[in-house]
Amino acid sequence: MSRSEKESSLPAREKWVAGGLLAAAFVLRCFYILRYRYDSDEPQHLHTTWGWTQGLLQYRDFFDNHAPLFHILFSPLVTLVGERTDVLTFMRSAMVPLWFISLWCVWHIGRRLFSARVGLWAAAFISLLPWWFFCSVEYRTDNLWTPLWLGAVAVLVAERLSKARCFAAGLLLGLCFTVSMKTSLLFAVCILAAVATPFVCARRPVFRDAKRILVSAWPVIAGALIAPAAICLFFAAKGAWPQFFYGVIQHNILPGVDERNHPARLRLVFPIALPFLLFAASAIARKAPDSALAARRAFLFLVTGFYVTALYSFWTLLTRQDYLPFHPLVMVLAVAFFFSFAASFSVQIQGRLPWLLGAAGLLEVALVLGGRPPWIDGTQREREILSEVLRLTHPGEFVMDFKGESVFRPRAFYYVMEPLTFVRLRRGMIPDTVAERLVATKTCVVLNQNRWYPKSAGLFMTENYLPVGRMRVAGRVLAREETGAGMPVKFEIKVPASYVAWGDGRPVSGVLDGTPCTGARDLGIGSHEFRPDAPQKNLAVLWARAAELGFAPLPNEPGWQYFR
Repeated sequence: MSRSEKESSLPAREKWVAGGLLAAAFVLRCFYILRYRYDSDEPQHLHTTWGWTQGLLQYRDFFDNHAPLFHILFSPLVTLVGERTDVLTFMRSAMVPLWFISLWCVWHIGRRLFSARVGLWAAAFISLLPWWFFCSVEYRTDNLWTPLWLGAVAVLVAERLSKARCFAAGLLLGLCFTVSMKTSLLFAVCILAAVATPFVCARRPVFRDAKRILVSAWPVIAGALIAPAAICLFFAAKGAWPQFFYGVIQHNILPGVDERNHPARLRLVFPIALPFLLFAASAIARKAPDSALAARRAFLFLVTGFYVTALYSFWTLLTRQDYLPFHPLVMVLAVAFFFSFAASFSVQIQGRLPWLLGAAGLLEVALVLGGRPPWIDGTQREREILSEVLRLTHPGEFVMDFKGESVFRPRAFYYVMEPLTFVRLRRGMIPDTVAERLVATKTCVVLNQNRWYPKSAGLFMTENYLPVGRMRVAGRVLAREETGAGMPVKFEIKVPASYVAWGDGRPVSGVLDGTPCTGARDLGIGSHEFRPDAPQKNLAVLWARAAELGFAPLPNEPGWQYFR
């Protein structure tokens, strides 16, 4: 039977059921773009993308620990959208075409290696798999990395290898490198799988092609060098090679960064799993109808198995997005295995397969809806942060946050406050100069959460910034008890800015440093004295701009907000 006949033999109702699941996945995706909670990585990537729109150079002018292609590509969209609180909605929407490309690659791989049925159902199931669904909604580099990787795999396994196909696969792998350095692990397992494939297929004529497969590696390597070389030359020409090298490579290499979640014993996963993976790949090859298909299927299985086991063994900081390239390929293999097993079912059961598969898809829908209830708006926190930042600050003014939550404003501290940075700060590998930078940059707005702030920085901000909502602004409590009229209150100012005296929820007048004060006053670093004209409770000084904009401090609630 020809390929076209095989594809046309797929029952129409099966196409409709699978198509319905894909349509449901698209509808849910559109909905969760608006409601799914923002991951802390998303504003970091968006802040980096925004930096390119300001004529700044990544790594040199602001810190980032990701490869740059993703941010460069999406910077025109940030320029088009402009400074608005729902900017991440637009950026998430830009991930949808990449999602379609990933699904097409899954369908193509499944169709070429197994059947049109496998390709269709693998695409339908992966589109709703909760572990893949939610992460692929987000605005993150991994959602460009994944379709590039799947595209490279599709080029390698869809047809007989040629120099042109190997070179094209190499180009895609090279682009993967310019999006994420986790490609180093993917590239390594590709090489290992290519070397192992002829040997697991040794009982077939393809074993004689081992030399040809190894010789074919040079076009892959040549293609893979082009994009990374261009990026490296660009930053070297800009005089930013040391910063580029540190941000992309050196900063991310930190042994023992996550010992609790990634203990040393996990390094044994890959060597223990290796013989079992080779045995399973050999079994898959033996069941293939011809030697060429045997090699492609074995290669796909080995790449998938090698990647996930190597991830556990050699990648010290495991995150959920690391599995984005794994889930689609394992879904193809799982669906292919299911249909191979289902061939032994009775004719009656096989006739009900579309409905059974549809029920499995509906179970995925239920897991998606149950995992993140759609009636909870998880985007509110980030929108509130952006709203306050845009109201409180002017373009070019510094803000202190963890990873770029302020998006459209430069950060006071160079390094991003994420796990790797936090461990380096704790080990003394990065000097804790947060407080000094806040003073030097005259930063008057900081994020009102202390999850990743160093201890000394948190104490400094507790003393010198008052909470006004999602953000804190420059200011400090002078006295919590009632202060009598004319009673002198001495205080220290460490963040120079324009301040107003504040008490009982409103600006108050008095004598500041020996002169009458009825409004805003520029206060420099050092000691000051205030005498209120009338008795006051919760006496404080507050950044004048915040007071003018209607922000009220909470001097009796100086604690930090919980991270949500």
